[in-house]
Amino acid sequence: MPVMDADQRRKLEDQLIRKAEEALRTLRREAETGDPARVDSLAEGLAGLLKTREFPSLRAAEFRELSRAYQRGAYQRSVDSLLVQAERCGHRGDDKGRNALLTLAKDHFAKALRLGADDEFRHGVERRVQATLMTSKDGVDDRTKQAAKRKLEQHDVGAKPPNGIEHRRAIRYVDPALVVEAEGRRCTTINWSTRGLLVDLPPAEFGHAVGGKLRLELYCPEVPERGGQRVGGRQVAHVVRLDPDRHAVALSFPDISTVVLDLMHAMKDAGIKPEPER
Repeated sequence: MPVMDADQRRKLEDQLIRKAEEALRTLRREAETGDPARVDSLAEGLAGLLKTREFPSLRAAEFRELSRAYQRGAYQRSVDSLLVQAERCGHRGDDKGRNALLTLAKDHFAKALRLGADDEFRHGVERRVQATLMTSKDGVDDRTKQAAKRKLEQHDVGAKPPNGIEHRRAIRYVDPALVVEAEGRRCTTINWSTRGLLVDLPPAEFGHAVGGKLRLELYCPEVPERGGQRVGGRQVAHVVRLDPDRHAVALSFPDISTVVLDLMHAMKDAGIKPEPER
């Protein structure tokens, strides 16, 4: 292959940049109104162009960052739209439709986080998911409304933690208590959410340090069996805090727990309204 001189190389680089700019404009238009899967496909095509050996590396980094931002925006908008549709299904009493939409929203939510969505988006979605799970033909139950109100007041004017960061990422419930089985031991929750548990277990009797990984079995005795099987399942968790004053251990899930979501669905079907922590 003949060696290009400086002028030929500059012309080729300009041509590649123009192609990338056009691809990025198309991607942006699709991200504003289209299917995130289509946006991903366009982003992959752009990524292939940016890998061309002659493409200026600094400009390639700029295009990649913009492409990532457009993809992230597409998934964030999709999550918002799916949650609105899921809430409408809840108001109609269409639990099957609501659950299907929430499942898709969870998938798009995870992709938005991988693409760099911030904590504000994450926390907002998690609260909306839980409120949607409590929505029925009669609307959102009063407990959920009050919990949302308290959350807003805490965010706006409430006391802040010492480092200024609010670590609570989901509404915590105290009743009904969940049963937690791990390594041959059984205990109950002091509070629980889709992101973790605080279990009634003295740290002195617990054989794991902070950061340890556990495999749990979760269920709720108050939830009726489904098809002769206990509702619940296995869940991976990590130890995040040992609390000797409360004789408790705090556990965190790597992601929103589908086991806890399933339990919340079953509670709603059984007419059980979880009591938020006050």
